Amino acid sequence: MSCIRCGDATEESAYLCESCADTCFQDPLFFFPPTIIGESLVERLRHEASALIRLGPTTGGDIDSVEGQSFHETVSAFDVKKAIEKEAKSYYEVANFVLSQYGVPLYSDQPKLSLTEEGSRVVAEIAHKVNTLSSQYPKLINSDIFLRMGLIYWSASRSVLMRAAPVRWCREKRKFALLRSLEFLGRIPRRDDLYSLAMKMSGLILLDAGAFEYAEEKLSRARKSFPDDMVLVRALAKTHFHMGNVDEAISLLELAISVSESADAWFEKGEYLKKLERYEEAISAYEEAVLIDKNYIKGYKALIHLLRNMGQEDEATRREADLKIALEPGAAAKLEELLQAEEMILPEESAAKAKRQPLMEKRRPRIKREHISDPIKEANRALSLGDFDTAIEILRMRLTEKKGADPATLILLTRAYLYNGQFEQANRVVGQLLKKDRDSAAGWYWKAKVDFAQGRWGAAIQHLDRAARLLPSFVDAFAEKGLIFLANQRYKEAEQAFAEALTHDKNDARAWLGRAKAQRLMDKWGASIQSIDQFLALMPDSREGLLFKAEMLLEKDKSQEAERAFAKYLDLEPGDSRAWCSRGISLQSLGLSADAVKSFKKCLELDPGHEKALQWLKIIEGGGKTG
Repeated sequence: MSCIRCGDATEESAYLCESCADTCFQDPLFFFPPTIIGESLVERLRHEASALIRLGPTTGGDIDSVEGQSFHETVSAFDVKKAIEKEAKSYYEVANFVLSQYGVPLYSDQPKLSLTEEGSRVVAEIAHKVNTLSSQYPKLINSDIFLRMGLIYWSASRSVLMRAAPVRWCREKRKFALLRSLEFLGRIPRRDDLYSLAMKMSGLILLDAGAFEYAEEKLSRARKSFPDDMVLVRALAKTHFHMGNVDEAISLLELAISVSESADAWFEKGEYLKKLERYEEAISAYEEAVLIDKNYIKGYKALIHLLRNMGQEDEATRREADLKIALEPGAAAKLEELLQAEEMILPEESAAKAKRQPLMEKRRPRIKREHISDPIKEANRALSLGDFDTAIEILRMRLTEKKGADPATLILLTRAYLYNGQFEQANRVVGQLLKKDRDSAAGWYWKAKVDFAQGRWGAAIQHLDRAARLLPSFVDAFAEKGLIFLANQRYKEAEQAFAEALTHDKNDARAWLGRAKAQRLMDKWGASIQSIDQFLALMPDSREGLLFKAEMLLEKDKSQEAERAFAKYLDLEPGDSRAWCSRGISLQSLGLSADAVKSFKKCLELDPGHEKALQWLKIIEGGGKTG
């Protein structure tokens, strides 16, 4: 992606390069993006409504309109480098007054300032000068200006610039802004009347920064001064949630809700309950959120997602219709109009409508139940042959017979849908199983596989952890966890998961192969060789294992062992052109040029355009060095 300011290349998700971001960081229009269009009322009044009162006899009126001095001129004319302490104190007082005129409050629960363009310039000029003065006279305290400065820097940490620049740059500048904010708030003395407000805002800033333990400490101390402040209570609930004290978080949130209900509070409660896997209660909380605010999009989405995961497809579909109404302006009125039109259809027309044939006839089953003696055995056979449609049909018939209450059938049907790429159906079936039995380790295992197939690997890990808690010797759960970590480049966690699987079953071939791959990627090639040897001892004819070992040996210049591994692999897989080329390289490294040429030529028979094989043949036949 190109920088929108200078055109140079930048990160894929960034609109500005680092150099332009640094330049914009000095511009108040980016540092405090204006949220009010036009000139502020403060500046307009000073330009147009200042008055000069004439004393004594005058010709004309006693009052003349004159232009007042601009606040920007007032705050920028002060020379901070030459200022003595007394002048600095006076500037603090002037700056505090000017900030109050532009709507910068002493305290806010949110990092938001509503400024015009000229307001941004005035606030930025004051911030710059107060920064310098606070360094020159560190013992000089003005609690009002320091509280406002804390809010100014907190607001700057959320400016549009912090979302437009490269990620690393944004992270560093946001950290800088938050630390400056905390620095000003931290200078307000404990004995000061505004100390408790500074403590509260510091806690909210630390919560925003993700420093949950420090935030909890500040907010708890602030709560002693504001025991009935429900903003504080909800903030404390968030800190406890992120620290893992979910029960405490729910308790605090229920206190806040009992005082004042809001869609946000009910949504947060739903999130906390979902973390504790109290899904029915979470659904009720989300429903309360959307009941309070019919346009609460976030609540609808969370509710629909949870309903789907629990297999409540009909209810999820109904809520999706509510979401569409919330998203589309005027949709509710259109829906009402359609319902009224439907009621006005004449009885004859309505009867005719009911008799219309569907556009597509219901698909007839290809399999007759009486021909199947053992549905589970036949479904397993179909699965092993890759005939997923047949397996699904057999299992659905069996599920109907069992009235949807057979765990073995539900697990097999989940597996069949998953392997057939029907993820939503797989999710619904495994949700049905878990609704009936929350302690089904196999159910959570397959739920994890479905989630991972849909890209939700974090949720998959949580489900596998739950399966392992329910069944501590569940080897497949640990192995699957390792594979997920491996796919997401979390190699250390992957190796640990495979090791855990092997403590329960030393003969789990999948765990040995996965562990070998993780160790190779961690550059533990000696350990990786040992692991792959263990795998091959269990599965000596595994093409994947032999090729993995051969390539790693060649990579580590173990040419003789690599050649033997390639030879064994090629006996099983003679059509692999890449392996023939790699074997040729290992033979050439051993000085067996004639055999190497044969391997390279075999590679070119299978793949005439193989560039590496062509280069090696040219080197060998030309008498060049292989390097």
